[in-house]
Amino acid sequence: MTRVLLADDHPMIRTALEVLLGDTSYELAGIAGTGEAALEELERLDPEILLLDLQMPGGTGMDVLRAVRARKKPVKVILLTAAIDDHTLLEAKALKVHGMVLKNSDPAYLLDCLDSVRLGRNWIDPELAERAADLAKAGKRSAHRSLAPRERQLVDFVRRGLRNREIAEQLGVTEGTVKAYLHAIFEKLGVSSRTELAIRAGEFLAVP
Repeated sequence: MTRVLLADDHPMIRTALEVLLGDTSYELAGIAGTGEAALEELERLDPEILLLDLQMPGGTGMDVLRAVRARKKPVKVILLTAAIDDHTLLEAKALKVHGMVLKNSDPAYLLDCLDSVRLGRNWIDPELAERAADLAKAGKRSAHRSLAPRERQLVDFVRRGLRNREIAEQLGVTEGTVKAYLHAIFEKLGVSSRTELAIRAGEFLAVP
């Protein structure tokens, strides 16, 4: 049996998923109703898959996903959502979420997603996959056009894992100047963290 932790604050969704998984090879090992509880249960239960609602009190699904990545937990994460904005969709992809399922989809989609993720593959709702691909193409074109040579150099430094002090030494500027440059780049490219910039650097530096 594959052990699953469900993090969702809606009782109807929780009940429906309990029923859906009842006669499958998936064991519902635990349920959490807040972001904080999800992280606590993750440590306590050590499940193989985390089914994670995007909108929860006490920390959103994205807060939990960021924490999981920061802690380098091996759990596979599937996002459940009724709706997702473009920025969150791209960040979830950048953070290498294993699956994304829309709550209004056919329940069979969730089982397909679970089966794929269990076998080491990614599964994203077709509607979201198409949106993400379109956004990535548009982002690559606009980012390539808008990045100045110095900004492209900074993105490359971040991709190579250099720290602010090392970047400052390379450029002959202060660490404060590097921080200011990076903040401007985050704003221009629509990324929320250094980690996301490093992960997506190839998109921004690629020749269109």
